[in-house]
Amino acid sequence: MDDPRDSSSPFGVLDFLSWTHEKFNHHYTQDQTRKSLALMREAGVAFVRFDFLWEDIEPQAGHFVFDKYDRLVTETTAEGIKILAVLGYTPSWSGKSWNQAPDPEAYGRFSQAMVHRYKDRVRHWQIWQEPDSPAFWQPQNQMRQYVKLLQHVYPLLKAEDPTSIIHIGGMSRSLPISLRNVYENGGKDAFDIVDIHPFANPLTPQALEGLRFWHQAVYRVLAHYGDQAKPVWFTEIGSPGMRDPQAAPHWWLGKNPDEQTQAAWVKTVYDEMLHWKGVEKIFWCFFRDTQRHFKSGSDFDGLIRHDFSKKPSFEAYREAVQRHEALLEQTKNPPSYPGAPGIESGFPPPAKTV
Repeated sequence: MDDPRDSSSPFGVLDFLSWTHEKFNHHYTQDQTRKSLALMREAGVAFVRFDFLWEDIEPQAGHFVFDKYDRLVTETTAEGIKILAVLGYTPSWSGKSWNQAPDPEAYGRFSQAMVHRYKDRVRHWQIWQEPDSPAFWQPQNQMRQYVKLLQHVYPLLKAEDPTSIIHIGGMSRSLPISLRNVYENGGKDAFDIVDIHPFANPLTPQALEGLRFWHQAVYRVLAHYGDQAKPVWFTEIGSPGMRDPQAAPHWWLGKNPDEQTQAAWVKTVYDEMLHWKGVEKIFWCFFRDTQRHFKSGSDFDGLIRHDFSKKPSFEAYREAVQRHEALLEQTKNPPSYPGAPGIESGFPPPAKTV
């Protein structure tokens, strides 16, 4: 891609780079941020997705403080890593809970200020996180209130930066129903990319087929509304990977996988799912283990441990990047000698698409 804020590489990660707060156990210091970003670059990460936290940036109505995010954007882009910015959540000065639907005018001013300040380095903006989940959005009303927010914000951000790309908040519950509700409420022209968050436990038989089911169901909704040209990004997908799966309570999808199982799942996800129709990018959730935040195996979803040591999944991710790059290079320059192998040698055959 010619745009320096963008990348054609499909390899992304979610990480909590903005979690500097006590409530997040001071997950990152400035030095630690640099350490993680350097490891991301080593792994071949092209995109990192992280929160641009509204209350950090606008601690009082109309008063903006950009220092922390200026640093994060500068350090991230200095490593050559592109940003998918998640814009949330409702600030306490509004008198609402953090996960209550925000006032569209106030959110519009905040989001427009973000695009204005960072449009030279950030192109991709996600409007909220999992608005179909009661944990992140109240009230749950078949996406009606969320679509109103999209409809208000989309033209503001496009006016500020016509080249910006607006993502629907990653959907996580009953994915085709949530997406259908967006269309039924008039949201078709208020987003550019479909972000989804389907998970499966690699210890479960047919885990990959479960993910394929959700992808096909989402794609059928897009086709039904004549919108199948919109790309699909898996902006969260992952599983725990633990040295000792008994060291924490089970995660929300059952038994905790060990580190080798997680690494095998990374390989499967990228080698298979990048062949699925319309899938542009896949973000592993997440890059670095958290420390007693989720209080379950989900604290071990990272490709690196909390102490920054590499898990087997880090190497599996890096190898998937290398295989993908080799495939692209081979496609550009196919062998011409008699009996030369096809491009599928050394890379798994494409999975069946919808």
